[in-house]
Parts: sequence; structure tokens; C-alpha cells
Amino acid sequence: MAGKRRSMAEFLDLAEPGNFTVTDGLKRDLPIEKLIPRQNQPRRTTDPTELEQMAATIRALGIIQPIVVRPLDDQSGDRYQIVAGERRWRAAQLAGMSAVPTIVRILDERRTALYSLAENVARSDLNPVDLAKGYQSVVEEHGFSQTELAEAIGQNVKTVNRVLRLLKLPDSIQELIERGALTAKHGELLLGLSKARQIELAQSAAEQQWSVRELERQIAKPAEAAQRKSPGNVTDDDIAREQTLWSEQLGADVKLRYSKTGTVRITIIATSLDEYQGIRERLGVS
Repeated sequence: MAGKRRSMAEFLDLAEPGNFTVTDGLKRDLPIEKLIPRQNQPRRTTDPTELEQMAATIRALGIIQPIVVRPLDDQSGDRYQIVAGERRWRAAQLAGMSAVPTIVRILDERRTALYSLAENVARSDLNPVDLAKGYQSVVEEHGFSQTELAEAIGQNVKTVNRVLRLLKLPDSIQELIERGALTAKHGELLLGLSKARQIELAQSAAEQQWSVRELERQIAKPAEAAQRKSPGNVTDDDIAREQTLWSEQLGADVKLRYSKTGTVRITIIATSLDEYQGIRERLGVS
């Protein structure tokens, strides 16, 4: 029987015995220079204009949501690492604040990474590539399985896997997604193509501002050309070329067989359940 899904609170509260102290959850104002950001936080890009807007709000209303920090055990003295709220901290600096409201948590590295990721997942403005890199960090560096991560952040494991697959795209396409020139859905459509075809279509989609539907049409053109071709005039080279195009689109081995009656049999070969699910998604089968 499958185990009960654990909530984010349960994951965060599964600390080692003895880790809880009277300071855990303590609210206090801290000097702004005592706070330092995490190096591997999920959000890697910040819009300067957005920071200025946040700073203006902080000048008018102060920081409404405290910054979550954890104490650092080092030789530098009383310093704290930002777990969640780095943008608020940076905006507070722009606003000229000398101290900021915080909540002090006693967290190990593993739960710090998960806590930081959870806050960013809850914010819709985190770009998909930053989100994917945040997932990857928690999975690879902190020992979470994709299933554990999905449970902890309240997502379906298939959703987590789909986000992580964006990191298989070339860096140039990931940058287009980070800048907002392409969406995550554009990226998912490109995954089944060859690298050269991915880059070619991604650049065209960004430059010409193609919708997801238009990208689907562009990807489908080779298949439509194969359907229009007269079977009686098809050569072995034609078949090999069309099979390659189909395989690039679907990310799987595809075999075509032309009959004398004018029909074409298409055989799609999936070597694993994950590959089969990916083919279903690219064909739009729900």
C-alpha cells in the first residue's frame, strides 16, 4: 500500500533529534548587513525594475512578510543565511532600511534547499528554467527522489519530471525561456527534435513570436509532406528521410511502410514507459 503523502510542514519538521531550540521560529529584527544570500537559491534572475517597485512599496509600507533566515555556524560572528526572501532583502537595501524583520529557523542544508524552493514554487513569476534548476539542485545535491520532491511541494511527479526535462534543451533555448521569449510549452514541443532542428525552430519561434500552436504546425510540416507524397514514387532514401523526421519529432524510433494501395503504415517503437508517456504527450493524447 502506498504511504500517506507528507505535507511540506512534515518534511521541514523531520529534523534530527536535538535540532529544535528556543530560537526556532523566533521573530526578530536583524541588521541588514548581517544577512547573506544563498548561493544555490532557485531564483537566478531578478528584474531590476521589479526590485525598484518592491523598494518603493517597502518605503511606503515596510516589509509585510518577514524574511526567513537561519543562523550560520562560522567564525564571522552573528550572521544569518537567507532561506526565503532574498528579493525583499535586496529591495530593502534599495529602500535604505538598516534592519529587516525576520523569522529565524533552525534548518539543515537539505531542508534549507527545500524551504527555499517551496517559497519560489508558490510564486507564479519564477521562470520555468530557474524552477527546473531548483528541482535539480534538491534532487541531485540533497538526496531527494523525484517522488519525494513532488510530494513535498504538492506537485504531481509527472509535472516535476516534465519541468526537469527542460534542462535537456540546449543552453541557447533555455536562455530564450528564461528571458520569456519562449514558454515552457514551446520547450516541451522541441524536446523530441534533433539539436539542430531544436535551435532552428526555437530561434524562428522567438524572432517571429510564434504561438505554441504555430510551433506545432511548423513541427508537423515534415509529417504532412510525407502524407502528400505518392507511395508509387517513394524511394528508399525518401523513406529513410521521412522516418528520421518522424523520429526527431516524437523522440522515438519510427518505421514507415508504404503499400501499393496508397496507404502508409506508421510504427512507433517505445523502449520504456517514460518514452511511451513522452510520445503520448507530443501526440496530444490525454
